[in-house]
Amino acid sequence: MITVTNKTDHGGDVRLTGISKTYGSFTAVHPLDLTVPQGSFFALLGASGCGKTTTLRMIAGLEEPSSGTVFLGDQEVTHLPPYKRPVNTVFQSYALFPHLDIFENVAFGLRRRGIKSVKKQVEDMLDLVQLGEQARKKPHQLSGGQQQRVAVARALINHPKVLLLDEPLGALDLKLRRQMQLELKRIQTEVGITFVHVTHDQEEAMTMADTVAVMNAGRVEQLGSPTDLYENPQTTFVANFLGTSNLIEAEVDSKTNGDIVLKAGGAGKLVLPEARCSAPTTTGGRVLVGVRPEKISLTHADEAGEIPEGRNRITGRIADSSFIGVSTQYVIDSPVCPEFEVYAQNIDRDARLVPGAEVVLHWNPAHTFGLDAAQSLLAGTVDSAGIDEQAAV
Repeated sequence: MITVTNKTDHGGDVRLTGISKTYGSFTAVHPLDLTVPQGSFFALLGASGCGKTTTLRMIAGLEEPSSGTVFLGDQEVTHLPPYKRPVNTVFQSYALFPHLDIFENVAFGLRRRGIKSVKKQVEDMLDLVQLGEQARKKPHQLSGGQQQRVAVARALINHPKVLLLDEPLGALDLKLRRQMQLELKRIQTEVGITFVHVTHDQEEAMTMADTVAVMNAGRVEQLGSPTDLYENPQTTFVANFLGTSNLIEAEVDSKTNGDIVLKAGGAGKLVLPEARCSAPTTTGGRVLVGVRPEKISLTHADEAGEIPEGRNRITGRIADSSFIGVSTQYVIDSPVCPEFEVYAQNIDRDARLVPGAEVVLHWNPAHTFGLDAAQSLLAGTVDSAGIDEQAAV
């Protein structure tokens, strides 16, 4: 029987206090404080070079912190070697023993600790990862996804307090990776052990994790649930890195009944709920107005009079469109944003919405968010400096 951890007991939290890592003059991780609740599925998300893997390796004991402390529950483990920490790590390479069958790969940790009777524990663990019928096969006889599940089983059988996953799905093709995302979440929910998962894949983090820490240049940019990060980004980096955002430069005109009224170039007035703005909002001040592409409706200019009152709206011309099955993705050339993106579900397609058509884009003001205009509009995009240029850290 697999033991399920009590998720309401916080004695097994992973706590990082003032943790940092420098290599000479380069700072890979700036001092950060982070708590991973016991029994949660926690993701460290960021581009190559952001410090996420270095942070994971400091939890594992594979890197010595330059400052700060690491606690696993009530135990400080900052200077303990990896084998003395109640953690196990699953890497992208799986590192299975090719000469051992699946049963013996999973049993390896128990036998190394001198445990004689391993049959029941190994069988239970193979059942958990749905590989009971593959027990006597060698690793090379299994698919990549099956090998990944063997690696998870081998790590979990030692009953660690924390399982660390370093890009474990990176070597799998897209369809198998999506299947394994759900599989790992199922396993984590069933055993109740804390999972800390490092990934650069936004969809993967949002599919699997209860809480996501978005990292950028060695710092945690924003921490929260996938829904909160997506719906309420606090920086342009998070707005752009988690999905796509349209960002409009605007000026605060007035405030009324909890809303901010803004002027945005040729768009006229836009309304932003004050509670959804993380920027200073003094009259005349600059704000970046954000809205996600799927929140926007697209109406041909000939029917502009049928758009309900009270919606934010801007005009533009369709520059490009791409049919991708479930939706059509439009790029709109607008006076307020040269490449405004709109994702429209393919339910009732308007044949007039083709490149060159004049359109009105409109959306519910409640779906608008506001960011500090002092930030770069490109932060978190593939065009911004450093996203794909640094080596993985």
